Amino acid sequence: MFVGKPKMKRLGILLLILRTLLLPVAAQEDAADTCGAAALTRQQEVLAGYLTLDFANDGELALANLFRLGALYQTLALDCGYAPNVAEVKVMLEQTLDFASLDDLIAAQSVGADVEAILVELEATYGDPLTGQLLYNGLEPTLGGAPLGCAGCHENEAIAPLTAGTWTRINDIRLGLPQFEDYSHRQFLVESIVRPMDYITPEYAAVMPEIYGGQLTIQQLADLVAFLDSQDQLLDAE
Repeated sequence: MFVGKPKMKRLGILLLILRTLLLPVAAQEDAADTCGAAALTRQQEVLAGYLTLDFANDGELALANLFRLGALYQTLALDCGYAPNVAEVKVMLEQTLDFASLDDLIAAQSVGADVEAILVELEATYGDPLTGQLLYNGLEPTLGGAPLGCAGCHENEAIAPLTAGTWTRINDIRLGLPQFEDYSHRQFLVESIVRPMDYITPEYAAVMPEIYGGQLTIQQLADLVAFLDSQDQLLDAE
């Protein structure tokens, strides 16, 4: 049975808390090198102290802690430069697929449709406009391998607003509308991509599907936003 998103999120939060607790320990033990022998030994000792393995008295909790220890130990190793070999990667993939379908994995990696949460993640994500252009034109696959269909509509003014001038149009026209008074340029773009039905440009039909939040990683969305931000061509006088 696949462990649903709420349980996975709780586990992720627990692991994050434990890793946060370890940061000052590592800094005190070996400030110059958190991946040095002394720092790693200390982190392992602290982890073992937090996640005890008392199989005789509480087997269920011990098994849970054993799993969490394994996840944290793997994370420590990866953070310190360990590269799993082909066999190890295969085992990890097989274990994951025992609990999650491919659709579950895609959903877990996608940005979803929570605009506020996405904006927070984007603050720490650098977008590459060249990669964004490839995504936009369907030349770079999204999660699951499907290409985006952006250019198919946005290069035809009869169907959707043109790609050229996207930044200018948002800055000079859209953000001047009362409903977008408190919006940032990035917020408008993100909402337009992951929740396109929230605002329909008056002269166009509602044809953009609400599927892209489930097809893009945060990095891909950052790349796409960076590309659209580069579209600052002047608008034709109307």
